[in-house]
Amino acid sequence: MRRNITGWMTAAIVALFCALSHAGEGSALFIDEEGKGDSAPDFTLEDYATAGQVSLGSYLGKKVVMLEFWATWCDICKEEIPALVKIQNDWKDKNFQILAITLSPGDPGDRKKIQKQVEKHGINYPLLLDTEYKVAQELYKLKGPIPLKLIIDCAGKLRKEYVGDAMSKDDGFIFMLEALTQEPSCGK
Repeated sequence: MRRNITGWMTAAIVALFCALSHAGEGSALFIDEEGKGDSAPDFTLEDYATAGQVSLGSYLGKKVVMLEFWATWCDICKEEIPALVKIQNDWKDKNFQILAITLSPGDPGDRKKIQKQVEKHGINYPLLLDTEYKVAQELYKLKGPIPLKLIIDCAGKLRKEYVGDAMSKDDGFIFMLEALTQEPSCGK
């Protein structure tokens, strides 16, 4: 009986995100035309690999952060993992960190799917478990498709949003990272 309820809940969540993917784009948080936006809401989530707690606030003032909202059932999300691993490798010593917000019901079956991606791709950035979807839905007002990437500068301001695979098509992405990681508020 419990397995049926878990299955129905998972199916309902998948249906919700599929429906939301046609409702609009990205997050409801504001980023203006000059690339400056709202303050990124702080949060603390469990790290899949260590079971420890990780907070966004611990990176502010030190690193530019890319929040990657993803799920194991999202094919585009899984296809992008190798590129994210490469970006994290290339930028790990340059005031930059990827934090992946894993939209996961937290059941053992989903944890196995996460582990499969870790093993397959050698994921080198924290996978933070948003099992109740509070960070995605309540704090970041996720209202559209995933994957969703939010770039947060060292001062904690939202600077850029990428929906779907748009980041891979943006020739200015690396230039933006170079500029943001060199800002005076970084690396303190």
